[in-house]
Amino acid sequence: MKNLENKYIKLANECADVSGKIIKKYFRKNIKIRFKADNTPVTTADKEAEEKIRDLILKKAPECGFFGEETGEFNLNNEYVWVVDPIDGTKSFMGGSPLFGTLMGLMKNNTPYLGVLNQPILKERWIGIANKETKYNNMKVRTKKAKKLKGLKMYATSPMMFKGKNQRVYKSVRSKINECLFGMDSYSHGLLSSGFVDVVIEANLKPYDYIASAAVISGAGGKITDWNGDNLNLESDGRILAAGDPKIHKQLLKIIQKVK
Repeated sequence: MKNLENKYIKLANECADVSGKIIKKYFRKNIKIRFKADNTPVTTADKEAEEKIRDLILKKAPECGFFGEETGEFNLNNEYVWVVDPIDGTKSFMGGSPLFGTLMGLMKNNTPYLGVLNQPILKERWIGIANKETKYNNMKVRTKKAKKLKGLKMYATSPMMFKGKNQRVYKSVRSKINECLFGMDSYSHGLLSSGFVDVVIEANLKPYDYIASAAVISGAGGKITDWNGDNLNLESDGRILAAGDPKIHKQLLKIIQKVK
């Protein structure tokens, strides 16, 4: 088991290295952008980076399935499945901001097992083994404990993701904490794992937006689930709650359930 774990960590690092070089090549350059059916943007960097990751996985871990944002999926019923978002935060990338990340999550039997969050511009990398350990640039990191909700540092990707009942839930949580900041996508997940952010609340995410983060955050001692408190998998509904302190997570779940 340890040999297999080491194999996948080595592969994840190689994928991060190679995709990072591609992303850096295009960063703050005039590159072609198109919009997908859901009106989200995709760039040449997104596609090339994921294609390289996919090719490496096919070559070095053919026993694994794959679920990518840009290149599709195969063998999702395999024991191990990689879930990949080459640039989580494409709009930030397009705007010249380094607050985006390459997400590579490995699932074992539909449960987050290993996660990598790579920020190639800032040369930052989180690698987490779910519920075991997380390293930031090869140094172990832990989430931060908290005593009360008021004043915690909370992030979400965008206020636009909260609509209808989801908006009422978000406003209820925010009222207890007092403030929410926006715009870091999965980069905030890395900062939560390192103890700088306390809470992340999201809605309308896809599996490639949260599978890697689930391993990274839980490996650092945090708690991440859906809004019902259930563990995340490929079938989760995309509404995510993460907290550095599991006790804070429990308190916030109670608030969410009252609104739901």
